[in-house]
Amino acid sequence: MKRTLAVSFALYLAVFLIPLLSAGQIHLPEQSPEPPEEALLEASPSLAVTAEAPPLLSPSPSPSPPSEVMITVLIDRSPQEITLRDFLCGSVAAEMPALYPEEALKAQAVAIRTLALYAQKRPYHENARLCADFECCLAFSPLPEREADWGGQYEELAQKIMKAVDETAGVAILYEGEPIEAVFFAATDGRTRSAAEVWGGEVPYLQSVGSEFDAEFPSGPRGHGVGMSQFGARQLALAGLSYKEILQWYYTEVEVTAQRQPTT
Repeated sequence: MKRTLAVSFALYLAVFLIPLLSAGQIHLPEQSPEPPEEALLEASPSLAVTAEAPPLLSPSPSPSPPSEVMITVLIDRSPQEITLRDFLCGSVAAEMPALYPEEALKAQAVAIRTLALYAQKRPYHENARLCADFECCLAFSPLPEREADWGGQYEELAQKIMKAVDETAGVAILYEGEPIEAVFFAATDGRTRSAAEVWGGEVPYLQSVGSEFDAEFPSGPRGHGVGMSQFGARQLALAGLSYKEILQWYYTEVEVTAQRQPTT
């Protein structure tokens, strides 16, 4: 019986279905071709590994850190190359009491930076721009060495010095577009002296100006008296003047503005 049914079903297919398929009246569903592997990678970003492909938004390149500005200074009679910032911090700390007002310290930082710029074209020594000798050029001692003097106030005062240097970065005193020889001293007797009066040569920006506030300085006049009075800068800062106003008080017909720093 089963054999008879199988034969009958085969005859049915041969008689009815095969002619229909040949005539195209019955359409079998088409099987979609397998997509290539590349198409899968493109369609599924989570699977794609495209190290060579550029990102949709290229990140901006990170700027290179600025190189430290260096200066050659004669320290203990030996030329040493140190960063200008370290030199400024050490010289400001050695030249002016750290307890002075911030604007006075800023004025001091700008004066020393200006001297470094001035020395770039007119070095004070054959093998160095400046020296760390207060009797010749500038007093200087590395800032960490002040800890013994400042004791428990070291961190606070060191930060104060660094702030004065950093907040005036690049600022210098210019006369007719050129850095001046920004000399300074401790205190005077009520007026500063002109360069001609002390050294015999006329310098237009080193003229005699009033500094009556120096009368309060406990030790009396100290220094050559030419340029900026440090104690006078203190008193002017206490009176509310800015570091720029202090510098323009003591240096005649100058501008205080940003200037390119020396590269060596």
